[in-house]
This record gives sequence, C-alpha cells and structure tokens, in this order.
Amino acid sequence: MSFLNEKHLLTIVKKSGIGILILDQNFKIILTNHWFLKNSFLADQKIENKLIFDVFPELVGTRTLKSIEQCLEFSQYSILTHTLNPFPFPLFDNEQKMKQNERIFQYLHIIPISIDDEPNRFCMIQISDVSQQVTREKLLREQMVFAKEREAEAKKASQAKTDFLASMSHEIRTPLNAILGMADTLTETNLSDEQLEYLTVLRNSGKALYNIINDILDFSRIESGKLEMEHIEYSVHELLNETISLFLMKANAKGIQISYFVSDDIAEHTKGDSTRIQQILINLIGNSMKFTEVGSIIVKALLSDDKKYLILIVEDTGIGIPKEKLNSIFESFTQVDSSTTRKYGGTGLGLTITKNLILMMNGDISVQSELGKGSKFIIKIPYEGIVNKDSIIHQHWLDLELPEPDQFPRCKILLAEDSLENVYIIKTFLRKYPIEIVTAKNGKEAFQMFQLEKFDIILMDMQMPEMDGLEATKHIRQYEQHRNVDPLYTIPIIAISANVQKEVIRNSILAGITSYLPKPVRKLEILKLIYFYLAL
Repeated sequence: MSFLNEKHLLTIVKKSGIGILILDQNFKIILTNHWFLKNSFLADQKIENKLIFDVFPELVGTRTLKSIEQCLEFSQYSILTHTLNPFPFPLFDNEQKMKQNERIFQYLHIIPISIDDEPNRFCMIQISDVSQQVTREKLLREQMVFAKEREAEAKKASQAKTDFLASMSHEIRTPLNAILGMADTLTETNLSDEQLEYLTVLRNSGKALYNIINDILDFSRIESGKLEMEHIEYSVHELLNETISLFLMKANAKGIQISYFVSDDIAEHTKGDSTRIQQILINLIGNSMKFTEVGSIIVKALLSDDKKYLILIVEDTGIGIPKEKLNSIFESFTQVDSSTTRKYGGTGLGLTITKNLILMMNGDISVQSELGKGSKFIIKIPYEGIVNKDSIIHQHWLDLELPEPDQFPRCKILLAEDSLENVYIIKTFLRKYPIEIVTAKNGKEAFQMFQLEKFDIILMDMQMPEMDGLEATKHIRQYEQHRNVDPLYTIPIIAISANVQKEVIRNSILAGITSYLPKPVRKLEILKLIYFYLAL
C-alpha cells in the first residue's frame, strides 16, 4: 500500500460516498468530507477546529454526544441506528427541505481511532443516508397493515359465510328432518306398489338434498380451515364393506356390478379418519355410479411397496373424462361440461372436497381416464396398521339390537323442541314404544319442567327461542351440581341439531350434552340411542 500517500488518503476520505467527521480528543472537528459539507450546507471554515457541540448545539444531552464522549474517553465503538436516533445532524437533501426542516434519516458509526506510538485519540463519525431504506420500510409496513386488514376482512367475510351457511343448514335441515322422517314412517304403513314407488322418489330426493347441504358445509369449513381430522382405530375391510353396501340397491337397479377387494397385507385394524375416508369413497363411488350406465365399479384397497401408504382405487367402466378436462375436475363447481350437470346433477363440489380432504390427510389423488371407456381414481394416504391389536372393542350404540316395542323399557322423556313438525316426527317415531313424551317449547320451559318432574332422558333441540339448548343444558348441569347429584346419575341429554360444525358439537359436549344427533334424525338412530342410555 506504499503507493498511497497522504494526499491520496485524504482525497479518498473527502470524496467518500458517506458523511465523515473526525474529532480530536478535545471534541474539535479536524476533518470533514464533501458529502457532509454538501448535505449540511456548511463551509469548511465554519466547521474545522470548532467544537462539535458549538457547531451543532442540538447534540447537547443527546445519545449521539454521549457516544462520542465514550468513544474518546474509553475507545468505545457505537452504532446509532435510524430507528431510535433518526436525525442526529441537521442534514438535508436540498435547500427546500432545509427550509422545511425535513432532515435525511441517518445511520451512524462512531469509531475510536488510535495511532500506534501516539497518545492522541480520535473519533471518526460515519454517517449513512438511509432515507430510501426508511421509505421502503414505511411502504412495507403500510403494505403489511393493509394485508392484515384485508386478511381480517377476509376472515370476517369467511366467518359471515360460515355463519350464514350454518344458519341456512339449520333452516333447511329442520323441514328436511320432517320430510325424511315422515317418509320413513310411511314405509311402515300399508302402501301399494305405486305409492312405494312415489315414496322412494321422495326419500331419494330428500337424501340428495341432504348430501348437497353437507357438500356445501364441508366446502365452507375446508375453506375457513375449521375442518379437523380424527385419528381413530378402524377396519379397512369393514369400511369398504359398509360403503359398498350403500350402493348395492342402486347398482342392482342399474344392472351394474359393484364389488371391492382388500389386499391381504392390510392389517385388520388401522388408524385414521374413517368418517372422512368413507366420505371420499362415497363421493368417488357416487360419481362412478352416476356416470356408469353399463359394466362395473370396483374399489380396491392396497398397500404401497414400502408399506407406508394405503392405496384406494375406484375404477369404473363409465363415460370417461376428456384429456383436456383431467386437470380441472378437482376445481370447485367444475363438471366435464354443462350437459353433464343437466343430465346427471350434482353441486360440482364433490371432487373438490374429496381432493381437499385427501390433502388434509397428507395424501394425494390422481385420475386416469379414457373417454367412453371409464375412469380410475387413485388415492394415496398415510397408512398406520395395527399389527397386534390387544385393545378391547366396545360396542357402539348403533350396533345395539333393538328389542320389540313390548320389550322396550318404559321411560319418560322430556322433548325440548320449538318446531311442531319435529315434535310430531319424534312422537311418530316413538309411538309404538312405551315412552311417555312431555314437550317444552324452548330451553327456559325445559329447565322449569326438569326441576318439577322426573325424566329418564332429555331430547334437546339446540336452537330455540328465549333460551337455546346450550344455555338450558348449562342450567340443568348447574342445578344437578347444586343438588350434589352423582355424575354417574346425571340425566342423559341428547342434542338434536341441524348445526353439525365440530366446534359447535365440542362446545355442546363441554356444556354438558351427553350425545349429539344431527338433523335429519333417523328413527333407528334415536331409538337405539334412547335404548342405549336406558340399558346402562
């Protein structure tokens, strides 16, 4: 470096792209550079050999001057960021901004300088203009605030949509409960073949409407991130057998062969969300059934080569899917073409929900299809087989065998329900059994009756005027606590509600609900659940 002399070094300092001030140990300014002079609008002769706090009196008592003192006295290196100390020196971009006192944002390095074999100490102040960085940070903060506001608005809109759909679900399920309930009851009467045919159409239409409601609600919950996955024990063989049985009658009516195959290397029991897996299979088999006029549908359950994934295949000999549509069939409200919707119906949400459910399980779905020859949907989800199953399987209440009406236990039930149609349906379901039913129009009336009479079970609608089912349940449980009722002998409260959101069900259970039945309620379900609690 011998070719750099004092003149060279001084020129480098003077022409540096940052501001430089050098002070001696007496706080005198002994050197400045062009950048500093240009932005301070001061001349050399007004600064050099002047005390820094005389030239810049506004520094007195500030962090900047304190740092300079510590630099000269203790050789302490300091960094003063623009965040806490944005404008230490009166520096400006131009004269107009100087008149308006709009200083540039500054970032300071205060550096101790000592020379070998010399007692004198110096302090070098390096000043960087960070105004553009501050502007960018400000814009970024504004964008972040805007993004958060948009996110909050989106969440609010999503919640409003979810609440609306939940409300609509209740409003639709309530009359649907009466329609399907009366249809079930009519099957127990003497009907002609023609009337049975009409009734079958009515029931199938009601079930189709029920499935559409579920599709819309599931899609809404997936979009809002409120759909949760379970991790419970189930049997793949039993799941496929049960699922296929749902389609046997329709397959026979269409002349389609439907079957399933489970590979021998799949464990007797595995873990996962059996309800959602069945929903996926129902969607896919339902699609195959809809678009297959002749031939067969087969469902296969296999394991991947590394035994880490369960492979479910739904294959049909239906109308197939054009190649150009294969990449879009999992999008919301998408059908192969408009004529498909007219001919076969559907919401266009089934495959979207199916794909989203599989992704939530950390799985994947693909499709192979040839127009006019059929389609094959391949699902791949994590597999957790239970090789040695030592746990005891407890009988589920749906597996109970109902006794004949004359052998059914006598009981008294409090029915809290504001819909006269639903009251009529429940009474019709239970009319042949030795069950006394007392009705309450709302939660408040139900709580009052509970205090005055002895009941074996309460059937509680969750959405009622004056006091809803949740509040009524809380009052009943508090009353039981005050009366020191043993938790084993508290009255079973069965919720009957059109709201099937998991968080709502969870809150109901926490409030003291014993079991939760979604509308539309089926006769067999309600009878078995009542029998389950009476037989305990």
